[in-house]
Amino acid sequence: MEKTKSFGPFEVRGEVGRGAGGVVYVAFDPALDRTAAVKLYTSAPKDATAAIGRLRRDAQAAGALGHPNIAAVLGVGDQDGQPWVATEYVPGVSLAQVLRSHAPMPVERVLDVWRQLCEGLAHAHREGVLHLDLKPADVRLTPAGEVKVVDFGSWHLKALEHHGPGATEEGLHYRAPEILAGRRPDRRADVFSAGAIVYELISYRKAFPGDSTTDIIRNLTRGEPDLACLPRTAFTPGFERVLGLSLARSPAERHASFEDVHADLVQLVKQIVPRLRTTSGEAAEGPPEREELLAAVTRARAEDRLEDAMEGCRKVLELDKDDEAARRAMSEIESVLVDREVDALAGMALAYAADGEFALATGIAEKVERLAPWSPRYLQLQVYLDEEGARRKADGLVATAREHLAAGRDQEARAAARDALAVMPGHNVAHKLLRELPEPAPERAAKPEPAPRPAPAPAPTPTPAPKPAPVSAPPPAPAPPPDPRIAEAVALSAAALEHFLKDDHDRARKTVERALTLDPTNRRALELQKILRVLG
Repeated sequence: MEKTKSFGPFEVRGEVGRGAGGVVYVAFDPALDRTAAVKLYTSAPKDATAAIGRLRRDAQAAGALGHPNIAAVLGVGDQDGQPWVATEYVPGVSLAQVLRSHAPMPVERVLDVWRQLCEGLAHAHREGVLHLDLKPADVRLTPAGEVKVVDFGSWHLKALEHHGPGATEEGLHYRAPEILAGRRPDRRADVFSAGAIVYELISYRKAFPGDSTTDIIRNLTRGEPDLACLPRTAFTPGFERVLGLSLARSPAERHASFEDVHADLVQLVKQIVPRLRTTSGEAAEGPPEREELLAAVTRARAEDRLEDAMEGCRKVLELDKDDEAARRAMSEIESVLVDREVDALAGMALAYAADGEFALATGIAEKVERLAPWSPRYLQLQVYLDEEGARRKADGLVATAREHLAAGRDQEARAAARDALAVMPGHNVAHKLLRELPEPAPERAAKPEPAPRPAPAPAPTPTPAPKPAPVSAPPPAPAPPPDPRIAEAVALSAAALEHFLKDDHDRARKTVERALTLDPTNRRALELQKILRVLG
């Protein structure tokens, strides 16, 4: 970590990210009892007074927006001439992390992210605040699915950044062509950037790819996005039409504002609704048996009897395997069941991790990934486990360093502490240990040792007074033998979890029932039983 320990009232707790433009820390304001994310713009030259002043003004303006899709700015300042901005700490993951996971995101989820981007940025534009450097790392997705835009005002520092030969700046793929051409940008530049992000979310390909800065700029200023490669969905071709308008090379041919994009998305959904009718009474007329079944499905869903609703959908599909209303209802019910299972599993994984059973927590996370790799809940869980794994490894290295220090092996202690910081740069104990270790003494030429002086005669040792014999304490009472039923229940709950992780739900269910017969209070068995009930 940098030597900096605080930014204004914010005390640094650790480093959470580092890129070409700066370093992001997690920090805490003890006076107001709140956590913040602080970005230090290390790429800004210390004499860039005008650009830094503009960054301050734009960040402060963004802080006053007060919109749920824009991260609140909590403070702005500078540290040794380099600017920093503190924003609310947004839990979850960035869209950059989502893209790195290569987990496909359903088109409905992509549309929801796009909608929230439109609402947040439209509000910012109405208040006269542009982003102009929007990229996946600047869009965070909370565990509840809420979108938060961060990092307003950093555009003014971009022209001052220097990159080595062949280096590609991370936000270049999303930069509007008019900015690259040196023309004055307006709100349509942010519309373009949001479109490029959405293109990548739906296809996991860059809208304007390139292996070098030159290639990317050429594609942005002369090329067209390949809309034909996008996956076919229920929203095709309307989705591609709206996206193409947002990615038009000429601002005059592009959506004029995020309000326009939002209106197109709303219209698109309205057009698709008749083809994706649910069982809420909007279904087309059909045979009486089908209508009765669909009505029963609707009632079961309203009463949260999802297993009965699924069975009703299956019966409708037996009448007509292509019944779109039944298929749509079944898909929605399955999504609800998956969401519930993901929430329950993520909670179980966190509980195992808190109990120190990290391997089991990781195994549960892998099952969550198989169920819903695009889920913000899974992505948050994986980020936590990655960070916790790094912390545990660093803690082990620090413990090793302390052992070396206690044995007088300063050099080995220093190496172990540095290894801990390589794993987790923000490990405070490792930093403290390094500061306490004496610097290695420089090697010096050997000098002849002086002749030893004769030792003085020892003084007579006085005879100590006899001590009274200690009174022996009564031996502790023997611990009661463990209840074999409880021990067997613990073993069975562990075996049930292993069956569950291997997707053998029937054996997991039977094993859980045996465990609870032996010990009805077994917490692990009760948690797993709850998840298995969600699955039906």
